[in-house]
Amino acid sequence: MKLPCSNFRARRGGRAFTLVEVMVVSVTLIIIIGSVMMCNLFGLAMSYRQQIWLGASDDGARALSDLVVDIRSANSLQVGSYTSNVFTAAGATNQQAGSALEIFSTTNTNVAAGPWTLYYYDSGSNNLVRTNFYGANTNGDCKLVSANPITNDFTHQIFTEVDMSGRGTPINNYTRLAPISVYLSFTKLQNPQITIESGSVVDFYELTTTVTPRLLLQQ
Repeated sequence: MKLPCSNFRARRGGRAFTLVEVMVVSVTLIIIIGSVMMCNLFGLAMSYRQQIWLGASDDGARALSDLVVDIRSANSLQVGSYTSNVFTAAGATNQQAGSALEIFSTTNTNVAAGPWTLYYYDSGSNNLVRTNFYGANTNGDCKLVSANPITNDFTHQIFTEVDMSGRGTPINNYTRLAPISVYLSFTKLQNPQITIESGSVVDFYELTTTVTPRLLLQQ
């Protein structure tokens, strides 16, 4: 009996990929893997930025929360500067703006008697600080309101008294009670320590709001 002989040459091309096919598959696989890796790296970079923004937003929200509570409960207030543990008012006929804000919650404006709350810009740490005094034989506290360093330039003071027109026009003479415009411009973020400048991960970050004492709203 004569057995048929298989055609080896005819079937040899169907048993393996050609060199061109292998190269095409390899290049396609590299492109796919590279695309997945780039998507993951982009996602990580965006997550990193979001952590920075959320951290700054959380810090700013806590600072503004304390400020809103104290300003709204004010019976009288003054803006000015705070140097060498001494608060200096902006002046009766000057623009009511500065790096410090003194708040009295009662009709008593005697600093020695209290109670009062003081917010001031600490030039050493570039932080916003809150301190208070409730009177003799009582203990006040001092804390950082903003954990992230802020800037205080002469074009944008932290605290500015504005009129009631709703346009945020600064007041140029002293008044016992007025809406306060608050401006916080961050220079760097604490965790992670990111400097805010052109070309960095964050190049601009600021918060601004205006708070009106309740006594003015009741008038």
